[in-house]
Amino acid sequence: MEIHRRASGATRSKGDLTAVLPHGSVKLNGQPSTRASARSSTIAQNPYNASAPSTITDVVLYRSIQFLILLFSAWFLYLLLVGENSHPTPDAVEVPVSPLLRGGGTDKIMPLPPVVEPIDLAAARGEISRMREEFYLRYGGKDAATRMLRRGLLAFDVSTEEKNAINDNNNDVLDGGGPIRYTADRFLSSIVRHESSPSSSSRPVFVMAFAGYSVTVGRGNHLEESYPYVLGKILSPVLAMPPFGIDLIVRNSAIGGIPSFPYGWCLRNFLGEDADSVSWDYGMNEGNGASGLESYVRQSLLMPKSPPLFIMLDVKSSQRLDILRRYFDLGVLPDPIALGGKDAVDKKLLQLPESERPPGLQKWDEWGAPKGAPGQSPWHAKKMEHELMAWMLAMRLLDSVEVALDLMERDLNWRDPIIAREQRHRGSAEIVLPSPVTDVSKTGVSSLLHGSKSSPDKWHMNRISCRTSFLPNIAGDLNSVVEFGVAKDDNDMLQSRDDALFDMGWVMDVGKVERDTKLTVQKYGGLGYIDMKTALYGTPKSGTIKFWLPYESYDKNTKTPDENANASEYFNAVILCEVNEKRGDKECKMTSDLSFRLGGLLVAKDDVLQVEDVASYLKKNICIRVNIPADAKLSFKNGRTDFGLSLEVAVSGAGVSRENGACSISHIIWENKCSHYT
Repeated sequence: MEIHRRASGATRSKGDLTAVLPHGSVKLNGQPSTRASARSSTIAQNPYNASAPSTITDVVLYRSIQFLILLFSAWFLYLLLVGENSHPTPDAVEVPVSPLLRGGGTDKIMPLPPVVEPIDLAAARGEISRMREEFYLRYGGKDAATRMLRRGLLAFDVSTEEKNAINDNNNDVLDGGGPIRYTADRFLSSIVRHESSPSSSSRPVFVMAFAGYSVTVGRGNHLEESYPYVLGKILSPVLAMPPFGIDLIVRNSAIGGIPSFPYGWCLRNFLGEDADSVSWDYGMNEGNGASGLESYVRQSLLMPKSPPLFIMLDVKSSQRLDILRRYFDLGVLPDPIALGGKDAVDKKLLQLPESERPPGLQKWDEWGAPKGAPGQSPWHAKKMEHELMAWMLAMRLLDSVEVALDLMERDLNWRDPIIAREQRHRGSAEIVLPSPVTDVSKTGVSSLLHGSKSSPDKWHMNRISCRTSFLPNIAGDLNSVVEFGVAKDDNDMLQSRDDALFDMGWVMDVGKVERDTKLTVQKYGGLGYIDMKTALYGTPKSGTIKFWLPYESYDKNTKTPDENANASEYFNAVILCEVNEKRGDKECKMTSDLSFRLGGLLVAKDDVLQVEDVASYLKKNICIRVNIPADAKLSFKNGRTDFGLSLEVAVSGAGVSRENGACSISHIIWENKCSHYT
């Protein structure tokens, strides 16, 4: 298992492959002959040898016989080759050669993958059985543990008709089969993708990426004791075994004290473009509402591996469960999971003396971090609750691992439907969404949250780009789009900055509460936490900071615009967000204390609007929308290969100060217009 970004070093022996060479020839064995013996044989039978008396008729006849023998030999070798390649040996399974199984778009045929060995199937199934028995042992026996699992994890089921389709050996992992089978297809897809990419890592990779805030971070415990990493420790051994050979990568990219948005606009930044799963954990900040969840779900559907395995940390909110149910019923989220925690536990078991409790419920009230560490609050999960969450999620995923084994065993062509899906996915630039349920019209950014209606029952969403300074950030750092205006500063982020530094430009810094909290955590060794809310801070003396926002679209056929093209033809909106911290009534107000230029033109104050409701923390709205002036122009880089939109920001409010709360920029989000449906 990888913690954050480091891959596991687990290895296994490789199965034998067929003797197909890279150029497609077959190496034949068992036909040795020396050049000398061949020469002597030829001399003995050569009719042109001066010592052999012969007539012209003899020569012609003998030559004809040699020619016929040569033809017969060639024909016989051809039959051997065809027979060898048309019937799979016990060491190989033949799969159709498709563009997905060719390296880099060339016609180079990939080596045939090994057949699934019965001994490997038995070993993997044995490991699954062992893990289930451990779950039962940890939580009071099979009956008690099963009841706990039913209370603590909700996985949406399929109709009786679909279940019958499974029983009738429906081998299409895409059309029917239910959520457990669809998750099984995810594991198998990672194998197929690996086989199709000769330049990829040495083993298939499955990436489980987790988002959220303080609960998922594991506050009050060590980061490695958070449920995502515990899940990785449970699940990675069986996935690493043959016939899978999959390296499980777990990323805990949660950040304490944030709402669903702007994080939801930046899923690629935080979770990575290779994420197979996306999770949501913002219930404590967003009450019982579901609008933030639905917008977040729709953003997750824009991920490269769409639709992701979606995991929601909430089993209580009926509104949120209804959202998952609707997107499941529509086939948009094929295998969503709602995960709970301590409410799954039978309270009678917790009333038993410590020594009589099941092992998984002992030390239930203890934190993983030393007593007094930050985050040890009643609303955070303690160490053993994180373990329970991880085990419940592991039991659901093990069902899919077992189904994947069954598919590999009974169908030699299990790769075919996966290859077909990958080809369809790669060939389509459109991302079609269903009609939304919640109303976000009052936010002022509905197209960035839900997309735009293109037909009565179809919606589309433009490509949303994000650059952020929040950590952990896998790609798309805010500094990458800065052109000038940032003060040079090599100090550690937890060191206080001098006021004089802010006179030299905008400063990458953290707020007072964030710094104080991190310094307290350092007293306990840091606890492994990697999240931090850094941002660019500015005052009136910091001057102008300039950004360049590149145009990024799903449409690879976008033509280079004319030099005088208006920016509004390619960009729909620009969003800026500040750090979600409360600093008093005199702190910087983004709508009134900042001035903007987009595409070289000054933005009118009336075109700087507060984003309402959706991007809010502790009842404070933290994002603004900056409308693009009608005559704003694009700018070009690398000749005219790359084009984008310039953004200049300056603090115009004379009363803004560091003491009262400087202006900050932590996220820049923009909507790229896509020509094929705008």
